[in-house]
Amino acid sequence: MGFLERATVHFLHAAIGSAIVLLYPLYESKMAMEKPSSREHQQWLTYWVLLSFLTLFELYFSTIISWIPLWPYIKLVFCLWLVLPSFKGAAYVFENIATKYITIVEEKPEYDVVEEKKGKEEDVKKEEDEDKDDEEDEDEDEDENENAGEEKKVFRAWKLVDDYIEKNGADSLEKIVKAGLQSN
Repeated sequence: MGFLERATVHFLHAAIGSAIVLLYPLYESKMAMEKPSSREHQQWLTYWVLLSFLTLFELYFSTIISWIPLWPYIKLVFCLWLVLPSFKGAAYVFENIATKYITIVEEKPEYDVVEEKKGKEEDVKKEEDEDKDDEEDEDEDEDENENAGEEKKVFRAWKLVDDYIEKNGADSLEKIVKAGLQSN
């Protein structure tokens, strides 16, 4: 293979790789932002985060990666798995890895002074009775496990709603909600 043929093949690989890794996800991200579906937002936001991590990984370990002969193709296949709608690898990573191992604690913007006083009174009571403290710690652990289970249920409920909207449309869901409100 001559120089011109090698340069052409290298250019085609770079062009196809860039189109798969950047252009198609950019187009799909724009389309997802125009839809109300949070599932599409989740897919593409997760993709961009994973692509950023992959790029940082390549940056820091470039000397080691240069010794892997098929690295560009491995990266391309991984990005295809993340991007293609038939696989939805980014959504898989989010649902099976991110939700299990990453917990986000949200601050409540509406902070009540009465709740703060109740919290202080509870702290005083806990200090007075150490035996109850041990029991309350066990109860708190159980409450945290229950809260985690409730968060998963809410997340799955939203996924079901998104699936229903994708299949039947938002108008159908709106009719169901209106019928349910009228029956109450």
